Amino acid sequence: MKAKALSVKECTWMSEECHPVDELLRDTQVDSLCLPNIFKSKKVKPLTRIQSGPTYQVYYTARELLLDVLDRGAVRELIRRAVGVKAGAKRPSYSQSREQSTDLSEEEYAEALTWFSIVLQNGLSAGDNCSFGSELTLKLDGWQGVLKRNSFQTNLLSLTRLEDGDKLEALSAFCSHITRRYQALYTPGQNLAVKKYQLSYQQGPCPLNLALLCDLSSGFVCNMYLYCPEQLQRRSRKPVVAQVVEHLLRPFCSHRHLVQLDSSAWMEGRLTDIFSGFGVNINFVPTVKNRVTDPTSSSCPPVKLHQRRRTSEDSLPQLVAHLQGWTGPALLPLSDLKRSVVDVFLSGFWVALHMICINTFVLHTLQSQSSGRQVHLTEFTRTLASQLAVDSSVTVPVLPRLNSSSYQETSSTNLLKQRANITSCGEAMESERRGCSSAVRLQGWNTPGVCGLNNSGNSCYLNAVLQCLCSTVPLVEHLLNQDTRKELARSKCRVAEAFVRLLEEMWLGRSSSCAPVEARSVLCSILPQFNNYSQQDAQELLLLLLNALHDNLKKVAKQQMRSSIRRPRQDQNRNCAAAAIDSTIVSHLFEGQLSYMTLCMHCKLQGHSTQAFTVLSLPIPTDIIKCSIQDCLSLFFEQTILTGAEQMLCSVCGLRRETAVLTCLDKPPEILMLHLKRFGCKGKNQVKLRSNVAFSMRLDLSPFLSSSVQNTSYSSYRLYAVVNHAGHLNMGHYTALCHNALTQTWHCFDDSVVREVQDSLVQSPNAYLLLYSRKRFQKPKIHGL
Repeated sequence: MKAKALSVKECTWMSEECHPVDELLRDTQVDSLCLPNIFKSKKVKPLTRIQSGPTYQVYYTARELLLDVLDRGAVRELIRRAVGVKAGAKRPSYSQSREQSTDLSEEEYAEALTWFSIVLQNGLSAGDNCSFGSELTLKLDGWQGVLKRNSFQTNLLSLTRLEDGDKLEALSAFCSHITRRYQALYTPGQNLAVKKYQLSYQQGPCPLNLALLCDLSSGFVCNMYLYCPEQLQRRSRKPVVAQVVEHLLRPFCSHRHLVQLDSSAWMEGRLTDIFSGFGVNINFVPTVKNRVTDPTSSSCPPVKLHQRRRTSEDSLPQLVAHLQGWTGPALLPLSDLKRSVVDVFLSGFWVALHMICINTFVLHTLQSQSSGRQVHLTEFTRTLASQLAVDSSVTVPVLPRLNSSSYQETSSTNLLKQRANITSCGEAMESERRGCSSAVRLQGWNTPGVCGLNNSGNSCYLNAVLQCLCSTVPLVEHLLNQDTRKELARSKCRVAEAFVRLLEEMWLGRSSSCAPVEARSVLCSILPQFNNYSQQDAQELLLLLLNALHDNLKKVAKQQMRSSIRRPRQDQNRNCAAAAIDSTIVSHLFEGQLSYMTLCMHCKLQGHSTQAFTVLSLPIPTDIIKCSIQDCLSLFFEQTILTGAEQMLCSVCGLRRETAVLTCLDKPPEILMLHLKRFGCKGKNQVKLRSNVAFSMRLDLSPFLSSSVQNTSYSSYRLYAVVNHAGHLNMGHYTALCHNALTQTWHCFDDSVVREVQDSLVQSPNAYLLLYSRKRFQKPKIHGL
């Protein structure tokens, strides 16, 4: 391995990246040189009530902060792939590597930290004109003997023998782990920027380009994308800049961010039109003179009054100087130095490692604002690197130690002033907020059950479902009951326990928002289809979550029945316990029963059957712009004739006959959940039905009840929660509107943002799930409320 300086310089978008690709040039092969999003949305429990700026977690030391991200899991992601790579092999043996690398020993982790410590000892230098020169090469080359014996370096070299696609897959897994660690560290402010960078070594450019989504007020990297322009052009007709910006903004759509973009990507205004439905405001700024520019790039857009030109690094605060570029250490195989193309894996790996150091620097600097001491990026990373090694014999200056008590309100005030000086786009955002004048935004509230949920990377579908369940008062009362909590802990019910802890924080906590990190982690462990950052179906998650809760509570019931059998004096209760073992609060509240009457159209044989349900999936009448929820119910319960392949086997005729089926509601549930089937197929294409389904606060089900329940009080329901879906099939955003039983008011939950809304604004053409209750919810009986 040979030491080289990797330079990352901000640049403009090339003209070929700003034009659509001819359809004849499209390539259907998977892009082997494109990474998925590396840093996703990082919305977590804020430390302050300031909504306009970023929030972040407080850590004790900078070393602790870095190791929380670059932990054993991150190192294991690399090592487990490298173990399966044999000399001369093109693909790793993943089954073998998993068996041999199920855990990471202390020695292996210490080896990796020692390697990081040696390589990063020269630190990173911020700015676009920085260079280490021969100093970097001389120092690192002196450590070559130690580095050759390091097992972690051996594993990295094994990965360089893979095909490019496998290299990017290994790097993607490494970066995905880092993403999950960053979820609980930072919430970006409103003012973001998309920046493009060129990667180059001393011997020439790197085949990968880098695009970052940065928080302008702090310099924190919110999202990262490594790509090869040629590969993106072959994959899609969309302009490269549109594909890159879409990847970066996808986790932040519908969050009303103001995103700055270099005017070289103006594309005569087409880019603004492309992202008009993203819920972000794209603002083009003039190209800075000292960037690497393309003379043929698209013409510049008109500059708005609130845009401010930044012409030199000296005008930037030290905290965000790295946004113009940086230079950092890198180790390359000697074979790479003789070729014109540098290894893809190592280039991406070094950039990811540099970004970890930069984000650590940003977070630590934000936390130590009140100390008055300014530490430059180079000094910080050098000190941090020397502290990484477990057995370091070098005496280094200790960075300021922090704990939660060192973060004072005065520092947040000073930080807010600095943010205002860095970039001022507040007027534009404020005008957007005033557009929602009919809704009241809540700041610093402490209303039980009114708590936002931070987005952890396309998790809006989960947040919307959790808000609805949090507003289901009978379920909350049962789960937060002290006896129930003891039984859950005794039976080791992971899903229910995580959900209960989240409910406790939402109903009894003091924060305006919280992060459902544990609940999502537990769900993903049992439902692997949700263990990604793709858009998911809220209705599917709701069903699976209720099933998981039901299974956990049945486990508690079985445990209680075993205890009753062991006690001889409880014989009279054994039969009751055995009968109730399959019944839980979930089935009691959400389970209903449908009745099916069948009639053979040939011999007139009648039949009857029943089926339990949790959610009614209602069809939407086609080819109409507006309908009512009663129209959807009528369509669901209308008599149908089963013909063709759907014919039923008649026991009298002995043949499949056309059969008439009449559906009725035999047992209405306490909580009625209606799912509007907006997603379907039109020919070979999947589409979303955008019909405006009108629904009211009160719902009458009497036309659809069977004769056995016709004259009961089961027909009247009250609306208490709505899940909305905005956007289309491949990209959208979920929000929830829920009625609070304490305040008797409605609130809109858009992830961590909560607004009180009037009853008249609950109606929405984006309604996807409707939750009704037979009984009016009263103040929940929760201990401590």
